[in-house]
Amino acid sequence: MEHTDEETLALMAIGESPSPPDDEHVRTCARCSEELAALSRVVSAMKTPAPQEHELLAPPPDLWDSIASELHLDPQDRLTPSGDAVQEDPAAHSADDDSGPAPALARPKARRLSRFSVALAACAALLGAAAGSTLTWWMTRDAASVSVADGSRLDSLQANSAGYARLSESDGHRTLRITVEGLPQTSGYFEVWLMDRTHTKLVSMGVLGPDGRASLPVPNNIDLGEYSVVDVSVQPYNGKPDHSGDSLVRGPYAG
Repeated sequence: MEHTDEETLALMAIGESPSPPDDEHVRTCARCSEELAALSRVVSAMKTPAPQEHELLAPPPDLWDSIASELHLDPQDRLTPSGDAVQEDPAAHSADDDSGPAPALARPKARRLSRFSVALAACAALLGAAAGSTLTWWMTRDAASVSVADGSRLDSLQANSAGYARLSESDGHRTLRITVEGLPQTSGYFEVWLMDRTHTKLVSMGVLGPDGRASLPVPNNIDLGEYSVVDVSVQPYNGKPDHSGDSLVRGPYAG
């Protein structure tokens, strides 16, 4: 049985709508369901407001000594409740000094990780590099909402353009579904290609619709092991069938 991939689970955890097959599999597969639940808990922690400084509980007096011993640090270095690092001045405790302890020498404020950074790191640890990059993309993407069913995100080769592609097969027929957002103004049209990994061999698959979407049949005699990259180009109406060399998006498709 093929389990739901990590990228899809990460997108589901952050609220994206899965494709019907992925949704059905996760609901019936104990392993994938548990992974999704773990990721959802991490995402929920990311969204929970951090406690205010006055809400934090003071640690036990001997906590820092235990930490310092474990990390081989100077036990005299401590953190104040505000997060500042301070070091006690040994001279402050001199028996000859009856004026009371000298003020602690303040060190620069320590950089503290936010709850969000910790949660994001936890997501990356759970999912590995692939899912970590997915969550990073989710946090930096624009407001456009793209569902998991739209496929893998393609590399953007022009500013403001984003593409997604998925190859599906049903009843022996293969279909390449592609979506491109942020299409530039053109007096020509947008053509979809399949390429090999060297980008030197390519086959025209068809044209994008005016909404930036297309569902294109893929002939059975095309070796998808070789033609594993999809490309969308801006083409002029010049009567030439060749690739213009002006690509919007390019990359491996899902499926």
